[in-house]
Amino acid sequence: MSTKDEYLAKLKTQLDSWQVEVDELQVKASEATGDIKAELDEQIASLRVKFAEGETKFDELADATEEAWEELKVDAEAKFSNLVGDFKEDVQEAVVGAQGLFAKIKSLFS
Repeated sequence: MSTKDEYLAKLKTQLDSWQVEVDELQVKASEATGDIKAELDEQIASLRVKFAEGETKFDELADATEEAWEELKVDAEAKFSNLVGDFKEDVQEAVVGAQGLFAKIKSLFS
């Protein structure tokens, strides 16, 4: 079992990684237009909701007393596991959408 501080550090690293991914997708989406931009913006909004859920759970854990820590940790592990899966799927979907966008743009100039 990891300590509370170790566990929080691991979660913080995951949250920071997600933030970087969302920011990178936002940059790609800003280059898009029309329906593709709307789709990417929607996917990014969904990712930001999941990110906010992760931050909320992180804050709960950080504020937990030592007595409540073990109980919250079990709940948090389940929620983060689901969030990680959902987040990865959403990021992949957004990346594929962005790649499709750039392939379409490239084909216009080929």
